[in-house]
Amino acid sequence: MDNNLRLANEIMEHVGGAENITAINHCSTRLRLKVANPENFDLEGIKNINGVVGAVEALGGYQIIVGNNVSKVYKAIMENYAIKVEGETGRVAANPFDALLNVMSDIVGPAIPAIVAAGLISAVLSIASLLGMSADSTTYTILYAASQAAFYFLPFIIAYTAARHWKINPVLTIFITGIMMYPSVQALTSYEGPVTFFGLPVRAVDYASTLIPTILTCWVMHYVYDFVEDKCPNAIRYVMAPFAVVIIMIPVAMCVTGPLGSYIGSLIAAVITWIDSVAPGLTVVVLGAIAPFLVLTGSHLALIPLVIANFSTKGYDNALLIAFIGMNFSQFAVSLAVFLKAKTAALKSTAFSTGLTAFLTGTTEPALYGLCLRLKKPLIATFIGCIANGIYCALTNVKIYSFGAPSFFTMANFIDPNGSNNFMFALGAVAVTIVVTFVATWILGFDESIFSEGEEETKKA
Repeated sequence: MDNNLRLANEIMEHVGGAENITAINHCSTRLRLKVANPENFDLEGIKNINGVVGAVEALGGYQIIVGNNVSKVYKAIMENYAIKVEGETGRVAANPFDALLNVMSDIVGPAIPAIVAAGLISAVLSIASLLGMSADSTTYTILYAASQAAFYFLPFIIAYTAARHWKINPVLTIFITGIMMYPSVQALTSYEGPVTFFGLPVRAVDYASTLIPTILTCWVMHYVYDFVEDKCPNAIRYVMAPFAVVIIMIPVAMCVTGPLGSYIGSLIAAVITWIDSVAPGLTVVVLGAIAPFLVLTGSHLALIPLVIANFSTKGYDNALLIAFIGMNFSQFAVSLAVFLKAKTAALKSTAFSTGLTAFLTGTTEPALYGLCLRLKKPLIATFIGCIANGIYCALTNVKIYSFGAPSFFTMANFIDPNGSNNFMFALGAVAVTIVVTFVATWILGFDESIFSEGEEETKKA
């Protein structure tokens, strides 16, 4: 049996049946599920499955950390089990803050692959420019478009993912977003007179690269969509329901949700700017200190709007992605220290694979769950390394100019187009993180008996 199918089958044995799943998707390493009855979900049983790195309850649902093959496990589940997620959307988060994080994670998470791909292309373009590629060449023009398209057309991507989250017609959400993004509507930002829609005041906004206006619009739209679908007679629903939804949503989007989302985005950017002006570097220190907690709970994706706001207003990020220099390279350092110090073959093998994954791609869950949580003390070393990185980056004001999880393959994103020493400072942040975390892991030590027990059981079997 294919290993991914085997893993899918074992996971499904512990979730309470396909009928218990009310929502399921995945990010780069995790299956994210919501269930109708938590009592039927065997969290501890899932943690003990061979191939599952870890599992947590967070944000009103469950997250099963599988690793880089998560998309194949997800596909195996969807192809072999009759999971219906059209109706109930799952458990309600314990409080409004968790609910907000849950929504943001569900909507932003599926958009990350496109943003990451664009960031990597931007890194390639930076290297190509240093090697002599002319900015006037057609090749550069196309690559530049590829590096920017995911950000410029982010509202369309978010319109689709939001439609999936609220289970409404994605074509209609993209259509409404298209109206907001239409060139002549965008051009109203430079219109000298008052902008109105049938007498209603419209705040002209450039919605390119924005995120919150689309999310708010789709949130309101799902209520309008459900209302119209419920009230519209069957005989004319196919034609009139979409028409009614669009007619209602045009003034809502142009006069209310779009401008309100723009205000919120501007407020977030203003708060970040104010913090940077009053206490330079405070944001990255705080985020660095809590970065491991964010990853453990899977809530780091919900903070992507902070990054988008920084890129939109400043042209770079000096907060979340900078804090994740510490998060990502600390897991390489932990893995390296464990690999060199461990005596158990199984632990050495695990440390080698998790360290390589963290260093090359910035994927930290395998090391965080496979080593830190199981060995305990390396998690303390992780926090120490992340804090050290935050302090260093605050002092040197490290920036990243293109989106991408800090890793070996994305270091070119730290190259300043204006030619500062930022790249060298970023390399310094990597060095500080690795050295501090490695030393902390080595000094604190770890109890590898859990891996020794696993080896003994394997030999007996």
